[in-house]
Amino acid sequence: MNWLSRYGLWALPVIAGVGVWLGFSGTQTTVATASTHVGPTSFDKYAMTDNNNPVDESASVANWQVRWTYTAPEPLQQASIANGVIYASGDGGNLTDPQDDRIYALDAANGTLLWSRQLNNMSMTTPVVGDGLVFVGSGNQLFQGNNLANENNLNATNIVRGTGPNAIYALDAANGHVVWKFSTPGEDMPSFVLNGNTLYAANGNGTVYAFNATSGQLLWSLNIGSYVSMSSPVLGPNGYLYVSGAHPYQVYAINTATRQIAWQSAVPHVFGGSDDSSLAYAANMVYVEGTTGSWTAPQSVLYAFNATSGRLDWMTRLGSGILPTDIEVSAPTVVNGTVYVGSPVTDKEYAVNAHTGQIEWAFKAAGGISESAAVTSSALYVGDSAGFLYALNPTTGQELGSRFLSGTLAADFPIVVGQTVYQPDENGQMFALPTADLLLKNEMHAPNIPIPSGVLGQDIQKGEALFMGHSLSPTGLSCDSCHVGGGTLTTYQNGIIVPSLLGAAAGFPKVVNGQVKTLDGQINHCIKSMGGKPLSVSDPRLVDLNLYLHWLSSGWTDNLEASTQKGSGAGGGCK
Repeated sequence: MNWLSRYGLWALPVIAGVGVWLGFSGTQTTVATASTHVGPTSFDKYAMTDNNNPVDESASVANWQVRWTYTAPEPLQQASIANGVIYASGDGGNLTDPQDDRIYALDAANGTLLWSRQLNNMSMTTPVVGDGLVFVGSGNQLFQGNNLANENNLNATNIVRGTGPNAIYALDAANGHVVWKFSTPGEDMPSFVLNGNTLYAANGNGTVYAFNATSGQLLWSLNIGSYVSMSSPVLGPNGYLYVSGAHPYQVYAINTATRQIAWQSAVPHVFGGSDDSSLAYAANMVYVEGTTGSWTAPQSVLYAFNATSGRLDWMTRLGSGILPTDIEVSAPTVVNGTVYVGSPVTDKEYAVNAHTGQIEWAFKAAGGISESAAVTSSALYVGDSAGFLYALNPTTGQELGSRFLSGTLAADFPIVVGQTVYQPDENGQMFALPTADLLLKNEMHAPNIPIPSGVLGQDIQKGEALFMGHSLSPTGLSCDSCHVGGGTLTTYQNGIIVPSLLGAAAGFPKVVNGQVKTLDGQINHCIKSMGGKPLSVSDPRLVDLNLYLHWLSSGWTDNLEASTQKGSGAGGGCK
């Protein structure tokens, strides 16, 4: 007896999905003030620290845990936090759309929009925050005229990147009003460095600038000959500003006291990437990643330069693969003598000995990794182009858990404050997730769907108990061992994408390789993968599991998009 004949014609209530759409006018509106001052008081460079580790584990935030999602009408990346406010850059790139190319200020406690400000072009900078100001840049990644022609010549110099308009902005942190603006010939996409009352910038017209941060007065500028794509500079304790540029591909040390180049060193064999990889400084070393080889046979390489002399101390070949459409590479994160870096070519996150360059471990992700890692005392958090955010053991590289966020995680970084991870994505979402959501410790994400009353509801609950329990497997597994969160989450486990089961029942029956595949058959496939015995069609347990999966599907459309991505198992099972 199947479940339809058991209950007659029946359909669970349909709940319409709620989409978030926020419209903005061209004028500035202050919505509210932050409800808390949680987190650091300033965010003065890319990823907050010289070693690119945006983590606040101070005692004051030890129990900080919030969960919310904000959705903007354009892609978001490069977030920062200061005084309880999350700032994120929008890179929609449509100059005629008043909803694009904005900087967003969100309440870190609940995701409420405090204000937004439209710039004159897309923004990819980390909003740098200090002394009541937010510093951001605008520009795009395009070339035109002779600059476009020379881009294919690695020996060409003085190329200008960015088709304009381009500018460096100082915004009022309280309301987003423009305090000052400095227009430049090339794009201003690398993040700035705020040191005291001096703001340093390196940009697409190959110039290093120093400004009075309060007034915007230009203090000095220096042309280095190489344009800087997305690689944010870092200021060492010796007063050297380290910059990575392209054409020629070199790392520069600018003495900010003399305003001259102290040294410049070639990044060997690269044809891209090192001008996108924001530099990390630790223990008198400067680290950067680049792409070598060719367009058809690319290879990711990590470089370590002596910060005093510019000597290349070592270079480590991370691996080869396929060149992605977007070749922006990861910025290194250096913690406790280990360099953590990702590769969009090999789809891996690496741990490399900071002194010797030896690879200590590598983790294979579902997609390319252009994001920088955030490393806490207990976990490493990093995202990939497939939309997964991972929690890894920083010592072994073992996967602790993952969460599918749906949008590409670009060349930025997650921010960790206490027990919360803040992460933007290319779908325009800004997430605040408790770390437990990623570690998946005894977590149940029951969907907000009413359970029918009577016998029907009771049998759905029986199906849920079977799904979460271990009675179907002699080895102690459960359906939730793979389809975590009661089947409501898409995860990446042991090299396989395991999709959410929300909406999964709507995909059956279906034809696969000329064979009809039923939901009952898929359930039994999963039971067999756990070492259990398949259930007969007359077994009430099969009916209850079937009902549970249909209950998960009510109110959702087919949500199996993750199962079509590379690496997924047939039907989404663990095996």
